[in-house]
Amino acid sequence: MTGQMRTGPAACDADFRGIDPPALDHLIKQMQDAQAAIRGWLNGHRPPPGVSAAGYRQAEQVAQWTADQLGMLTRRYHYAITHPDRGRGVQAPPPPRPPAGGPRSDGPATAPPRWPSLTPNGAGGDLGNFATRQDAAKAARSDALAVAAAVQDRRPVPEEVWAHLKANAGDPDYTERLYERLGPAMAADLVKAADGDPSRLAVVRESLGTASHHVVMDVRWLQAFLAEADRAGVHPVAVQVLTGTEMSHRTREAIGRLDLPPAAETPVPERKAG
Repeated sequence: MTGQMRTGPAACDADFRGIDPPALDHLIKQMQDAQAAIRGWLNGHRPPPGVSAAGYRQAEQVAQWTADQLGMLTRRYHYAITHPDRGRGVQAPPPPRPPAGGPRSDGPATAPPRWPSLTPNGAGGDLGNFATRQDAAKAARSDALAVAAAVQDRRPVPEEVWAHLKANAGDPDYTERLYERLGPAMAADLVKAADGDPSRLAVVRESLGTASHHVVMDVRWLQAFLAEADRAGVHPVAVQVLTGTEMSHRTREAIGRLDLPPAAETPVPERKAG
């Protein structure tokens, strides 16, 4: 892959960043296997008395380095698959201009190559508001608890929590843990807590769509979501959320099995004034 990047877009643009999600997934699995193999060998072959443990310590350092890299690489992979390149591939930057004195005569001009499996997302330094997956998960747990407490006490979800949801709606690690903690019923209660506010419902749609790539939102999950929405009196809104959200492929298939009306055909109650 490195060799490919050197002769591809990176050859024309030193700032180019790109990720091949299947290749990165394969690399992650290889690193996980390597880490497990190192740990397994070390646990079963401790240095005998009187033998230097320097080599063992070096192997342990390699295993720890691998573990540290896995967290970062997994976060980048999650970003890559939840934020695909909408251009269906990264267009290589244009070739550098020919030197002064006229065009080079080293052959006919050709169109820049396309790399259909590459995506720029997750490849640069911007990985959301959290440095690690653990930080994102910790914030999500805190916000999920705040949502649950507000719903149980029949009070509005705090504005601070809505701000967190908006800021991190596109974060795959944050949204995954958030909806794992909330579950389908509490996710429906979050729809009710939006109180018909378009901006808040947009946050719920975006965060649900991001989470759908990692949380299993199968027919059973969706039915529980809609059942709670019905009890909460927001069934039409919940249907619009599901049908108007850009979900993962498997979640779209599950929604299709529910035979729901299109979002545009679902009447939604007007938001109450005040």
